[in-house]
Amino acid sequence: MPLCRFSSSSICSNKVSVENLFLSSFMPYAPENCTKVYLLGLLYCQDSASSKNNEEHFEHLLGLDRLELIDCFRYWEEKNLVSIKSTEPLEVTYLPVEGARSVGRYNEKKYAPFVEELRGILIGRDLLPSEISHYVDFLEDYNMQGSDFCMIVKYCVSRKGADINSGYILTVARIWADEGVRTAERIEEKIESLTLLTGDVAKIAKALKYRGEVSIEHQQMLIKWTKSFGFSLGEILLLCGKVANKGGKGAFEYLDKMLTKYYEMHLFTFSEMEEYEANKQELARLARDINKALGIYYESVDSEVDTYIVPWLSRGIKEDALVQIAQFCFRSSIRTLDGMNDTVMKFLRLGLMSTASIDQYIGEIVAVDKRIKDILTSMGLDRRVNNFDRSLYRTWKDTYGFSDEIIDHAISLSQGKGMPYLSSVLDNMHHAGCKTLEDAKKCSVDTTREGVKNYTSYSGEDLDALFDNLDEIDIRGKNFDKK
Repeated sequence: MPLCRFSSSSICSNKVSVENLFLSSFMPYAPENCTKVYLLGLLYCQDSASSKNNEEHFEHLLGLDRLELIDCFRYWEEKNLVSIKSTEPLEVTYLPVEGARSVGRYNEKKYAPFVEELRGILIGRDLLPSEISHYVDFLEDYNMQGSDFCMIVKYCVSRKGADINSGYILTVARIWADEGVRTAERIEEKIESLTLLTGDVAKIAKALKYRGEVSIEHQQMLIKWTKSFGFSLGEILLLCGKVANKGGKGAFEYLDKMLTKYYEMHLFTFSEMEEYEANKQELARLARDINKALGIYYESVDSEVDTYIVPWLSRGIKEDALVQIAQFCFRSSIRTLDGMNDTVMKFLRLGLMSTASIDQYIGEIVAVDKRIKDILTSMGLDRRVNNFDRSLYRTWKDTYGFSDEIIDHAISLSQGKGMPYLSSVLDNMHHAGCKTLEDAKKCSVDTTREGVKNYTSYSGEDLDALFDNLDEIDIRGKNFDKK
């Protein structure tokens, strides 16, 4: 089923191109994504059978998720420009523009003071009924007072002049409203913060040798860089000196791209950025060594360096340790960078950041496995150590706190009866309060299978409570499965 198609009346009118009425009465007041969605849908209405006329293509091309796509079409449905026939799957019919509602009705008496205040701000140009209607729609959609909206208009006029277009005003108002800036107090705070930012943005523009007009979009970028990303103004200015003249008219956009990359790589100081740029060749060599150890190959490793190598190193793990982990991953049948990343995170949580610490940890694991293998042999069991054995051994050593002597004594009482039986003997000793070998020898343990299994009958409520509590336990420990 095609996502977008014309209604029969639209097809009969044979109007496929974008009509002037849409461009003059709808597009200037519409949110950016809504305009993109409408125009893209209009394109595919001309070829409704196209394989690209579907939700997935729209979402991928416009960078929207499904709910955002539906919301955009609902916006146009409210304007009577489209009709949503179905949401599962999404099916939209485009309606004739002539029959759409471009100017809504509003209570002129109620909004007369608001309109009068607007006229006093936007001196030198006429306020068209359609423009007023869109402002009123905004007030009602966002539940904002007219006098508060006029504060935003005054700010925009101070930035752009009285001949500013309504689309710019509504864009600024929507951005602020979506941030929760909807009352006079919050708007005043926002304007004060932006006024302070103006000087900082001017410093950045000068450092970039940017000769264009500084806009509110540049202020929003600075807020993102400092508030969301956490870069200091000083570090940003140092980077500006490095990238000056590289972006031309898009200098701010180029700087934004660089800072976004460094943020994702956890590089927050200019010295860290400089070191990264200077060491790119070494980082590429490390990436190729890791890929070789994993058994994979990429012609270019630039993306790998930015996405994996630098973030790993920024967390303190050593280069040779990364190669060692890659070798471990290969032996464990982990052959992807995403899989290695999960393993690296596990090593980091254990505090293992160097080859020495990893070797020590693996040595401890090997020693534990050798000890468990000796236990199995002493009990006449000829098989490999498994995770069940390791779990039992951790319980005896870490939970019960038993020494090797106590465990050896329990082994002598469990010959030929298997690991579960041995575990039951040690469990009885634990509940009897045995702390030393002497306590264990004095402990009366019935070594018959019936004597060791001392079951208690629990009600359903008891068992529910048990499992509810188990779900709340944060089980921690060095559970490192050997392959």
